[in-house]
Amino acid sequence: MHSVRLSSLFLRALLITLATSTPLFAQAADADDKATYSLAMNQDSFFGFYPVFTGAVKVTEKVSWTGYGIFWTTPSFGTGGGGGLWTEVGGGVHIEALGGRLGINPQVGILNGKLLSAGDFAMAFEGVVPNLTVNLTTARVEGQVYAGAYTALRTGQVANAAGTGLVDTGVKNNFMHWWASGGLKLNPTVSVGAHYEQLDYRPSGADAASVRSEGLYKWAGPYLQVNVSSRMSVRFLSGANVMDRPATDGNGSFYKLTATYTFP
Repeated sequence: MHSVRLSSLFLRALLITLATSTPLFAQAADADDKATYSLAMNQDSFFGFYPVFTGAVKVTEKVSWTGYGIFWTTPSFGTGGGGGLWTEVGGGVHIEALGGRLGINPQVGILNGKLLSAGDFAMAFEGVVPNLTVNLTTARVEGQVYAGAYTALRTGQVANAAGTGLVDTGVKNNFMHWWASGGLKLNPTVSVGAHYEQLDYRPSGADAASVRSEGLYKWAGPYLQVNVSSRMSVRFLSGANVMDRPATDGNGSFYKLTATYTFP
């Protein structure tokens, strides 16, 4: 008799829980309907391997909140042995125009590591990167423009000459990274186009007067994209170094592979 009473109480509690949780489930479903996520696996001849996660949540029909994270894995961007790897995370807003054919996405990222602060130790919030991405897509045409100003906020520390303490480097590494691409959709599966990309470097602080602003690379070449499905795409691009540099410096060509999956 006692067990029957407990079972009855448990059943009532379960029914009450389900009834009160239904609105919460509905709200969660509504939120999922407004959200999209994508994961892009990238590898190129300069930055190495770096996955990029992006997400967007619709606020109105034309406006969404956005967020992103870049997992930079290049060993020289960290403190060695896989520690202190450069990590970028940020967010902003996405605005649709021209009936959804044009997307404008200004964002601000936070940089963590030692690449910008130029020290021996990784640090959080070493810099910021205001950036802008503009995408164009129609039934036959696609294009993208990106620009990001990687700006150091802090200077790092290194061991002094005597090895008895630490001193500030007095140097902040700043970079300007941008690209532009455009192409034609030959059919729903295949598109081809052209890509131009540039990375410039300019330090500030103690070395600003002695080190001139210089381009690290300027690449131009074609790309081929295959849309494996409505959610999965693979793009390969390659090209030549169009800077005035000797071919023997090892930067004579450029290649990049990107595989992107969009979650519903």
